[in-house]
Amino acid sequence: MISLEIFKAHWEKKFPNIPLQHTHFLIAISGGIDSVVLTYLMHLAGAKFTLAHANFQLRGEESTRDEKFVTDFAGRLQAPLKCTKFETAAYAETYKMGIQQAAREIRYAWFDRLIKEIQLEGHQNVYLLTAHHADDQIETILMQLFRGTGLHGLTGIPEQRNDILPLLRPLLPYTKLEIQQFAKEYSLTFVEDSSNEKNDYTRNLIRNKLMPPIKEVYPQVVENVLDTIHRLKEAEAIVEASVNEFWKKGLRIKKGIPTISIAHWKKIKNNHTYTWGLIEKYGCKPAQIPEVYKLLDANNGAYLATATHRFIKFNDAIQLVANDTVKEHLMIPIGEGVLQTKYGTLQIETITKELIGEINTSPTHAYLDADTLDFPLLVRSWQITDYFYPLGMRKKKKLSHFLGSLKLSPAIKERVNVLTMGDKILWVVGQRIDDRFKVTDNTKWVLKIIYQDSL
Repeated sequence: MISLEIFKAHWEKKFPNIPLQHTHFLIAISGGIDSVVLTYLMHLAGAKFTLAHANFQLRGEESTRDEKFVTDFAGRLQAPLKCTKFETAAYAETYKMGIQQAAREIRYAWFDRLIKEIQLEGHQNVYLLTAHHADDQIETILMQLFRGTGLHGLTGIPEQRNDILPLLRPLLPYTKLEIQQFAKEYSLTFVEDSSNEKNDYTRNLIRNKLMPPIKEVYPQVVENVLDTIHRLKEAEAIVEASVNEFWKKGLRIKKGIPTISIAHWKKIKNNHTYTWGLIEKYGCKPAQIPEVYKLLDANNGAYLATATHRFIKFNDAIQLVANDTVKEHLMIPIGEGVLQTKYGTLQIETITKELIGEINTSPTHAYLDADTLDFPLLVRSWQITDYFYPLGMRKKKKLSHFLGSLKLSPAIKERVNVLTMGDKILWVVGQRIDDRFKVTDNTKWVLKIIYQDSL
């Protein structure tokens, strides 16, 4: 049974840091019984809220009826109301997606804009509320199970999310029957969505065809599944802690690159739970797990790409490289100063040859004949078409071949910059200068540059 006291007690337990009286809520309201009950509970609790109604224009006169009902309901409660109309069918056709996915995508984008607008009005803490309840939770669990899922997929809809939007679902513990009883007790009116009776969508099929006979056999099915979800969440927390600890022991940062030894990874080879616990953080999809296993035994330089990262096989390890490599393009206007690049610092000075003393032969030091240079110079990322004359050689060499001879990992190779003057390379930064610009007996002024890697 739902009562105001029970609802407030549940709120304080689940959302202790989100006070009802000092937060502004955006309530998604369709006009159906669930969102009407949620709105009325928030009204009775004295919360400040704005109602948001989306007309998806999919049910003809029913959609118009729903919008009018919500407008009248908001008026009775003297609550602010935001309404909008969406060309849902056209959006779904344009972006080649199902109607339900299209409706979800466009309404959550709208909710996001509304939250930002409310925040600009001076309300810092703004949360979206949706009226998902216990029966929705059961339907979601069954859909996940039938599609195929892991442990997390069986923990259902979360009561709070902050990844996409600041979102709360305060009705999740309550069944449809409890919601109906509350609406009857307070004589609340609402509108019925006729599409809920059709079995065109998987959720409706589960609700209308599958659940009724199950409830006949197991009358407490909703309560039993909710209890199972609670225990699965506890189990998930234990598994997650164990998985994170395993990868924490195996993860090393080498030259700024997260790296895991293949020997460590093979300790749990073919254990999907451990593997998924790592790779999901780097943009992988479950279907890519077999490809990850193949990578462990692949040739050097082989990689697996995701939307955000690449898993690169290098020697006896897998490098986890973000797809955020920023191309450098930095000017050096004069022959002195400090230049900060993404991966290190260049200390630059021009001095007479007599003051140099003994030349430091470290690859992180460059000594160039300043009399042969024309400023400004440019520090940029290397390109596949680059070539130069490595110090000590009279023939030019493709830079890609030169870097390959250094046996750098693919991730480190991507970070290499070159110092150029026009189309000529003066220095492969941190590796080798060009022989054409070395200091000679005739040199009077020297451009001295020291590179310090920040990783």
